[in-house]
Amino acid sequence: MQQAVITDSVLAETLSFEAYLHLTDNILKEKIPRAGIYMNDSTFRYTRSNQERMKKVLDNIVLHQKLYNLLSDLSEPWIWLVITEPWCGDASWGVPALCMIASASDRIDFRVLLRDSHPEIIEAYQTAGTDSIPKLICLRKSDLQVLGTWGPRPEELHKMVLKFKDEPSFDYRESVRKLHAWFEADMTKSTQNEIIDCVKEWKTI
Repeated sequence: MQQAVITDSVLAETLSFEAYLHLTDNILKEKIPRAGIYMNDSTFRYTRSNQERMKKVLDNIVLHQKLYNLLSDLSEPWIWLVITEPWCGDASWGVPALCMIASASDRIDFRVLLRDSHPEIIEAYQTAGTDSIPKLICLRKSDLQVLGTWGPRPEELHKMVLKFKDEPSFDYRESVRKLHAWFEADMTKSTQNEIIDCVKEWKTI
């Protein structure tokens, strides 16, 4: 397992999920001057669609009873640190799902860390050499030991995305359309099933 780079000072810069939603809203209402990636109009519009997707997850997610049972009897407090950004399409489905899953236990402190403000953190928790998000890092709260990670997307979808990229006729816009169609049809079921396996493992450490 990677050497932990998450410290109390890093955690002090994290957001609650509610603050993350508020930040997204402020970006879209341009209460925060456009900068960086949001200067691009297509990315700005895509972020608005991401906000709508987050709302859709929050309105439609149904927690698996097995997952609820696993989380409701945790023996120690955890921190679920999710590295993300409002512009990320995968995150628009994954982050609200992870937050709602975490809400099944009053022993999980759910925190959000903005990837682009903390490149050193995502570099330590890359996926196949990429800075892919969202990335969930589960830490034991008492000593900040990393118990495990998940992300950036369910394995079935990840394989599908890799297959898209290997096709000679790869079309980015079409692959994004299929990605979001998959997420909407699945409506967090695959994420929940994978988190069930993760939690079982994390509880043994």
